[in-house]
Amino acid sequence: MLKIKIKLKEVLKKQGVTQKQLEAMTGVPQSRISTLCSGERQEVNLLILEKIASALNITDISMLMQFEEEAINE
Repeated sequence: MLKIKIKLKEVLKKQGVTQKQLEAMTGVPQSRISTLCSGERQEVNLLILEKIASALNITDISMLMQFEEEAINE
């Protein structure tokens, strides 16, 4: 089964942007950014992803997320 992996942590590191800086740039609470970075999220708000992509000048969504094969426990 496929699941979506958010790559925000890697993007922030590559661009040298902290979660607090991204909060100031987007208005998205740092706690929500932290959750996206940790991979603990259950759902993704597309408006938040749009704000983040815009702030980080990302035009290719694959830079922020990708499909990943999820192990199936039997």
